[in-house]
Amino acid sequence: MFDTEDSRTKALSDLNGLTLGKRYITVKEANAPKAGTTGAAGAGDGKPRDQPSGCRVVFVKNLPYDATEEIIHDVLRSCGKIVEGGVRVVRNYSTRQSKGFAYVEFKNPEGAFAAVQRAAKPFGLVITGRPCFVDYDESRGPKGSYRTGDGKLWKGK
Repeated sequence: MFDTEDSRTKALSDLNGLTLGKRYITVKEANAPKAGTTGAAGAGDGKPRDQPSGCRVVFVKNLPYDATEEIIHDVLRSCGKIVEGGVRVVRNYSTRQSKGFAYVEFKNPEGAFAAVQRAAKPFGLVITGRPCFVDYDESRGPKGSYRTGDGKLWKGK
């Protein structure tokens, strides 16, 4: 972000093609966001894919690194009831820093459907100012060694 239009124009013209250390720098205009690119996974048309049968868990990525389980829960609870302990932010094992994605488990499939539909709209799901990507999670869930934000082992079903 630049303070003035002149500083932006100067950066675009003067910095593009320079080197920093042994790497080239490319400075160009940002692409405008496209409808649906911040939403749910689809076939590139901005529409979410069909919900797998009985799927209650969604995968949320592009999270701000400071997003906590509580913040994510507060944003997504309008989509449906979230099971207790159902928001799981994936963290680095040693530093406990968020990796920028999480899993959210709803009480019923309708909650997962509502979350994916909401996120499919351009900038439909924003967490602390950042548009997030939401899709259905079809994996077997977290491994047995998954730990919550406070370091306790997660107790799945």
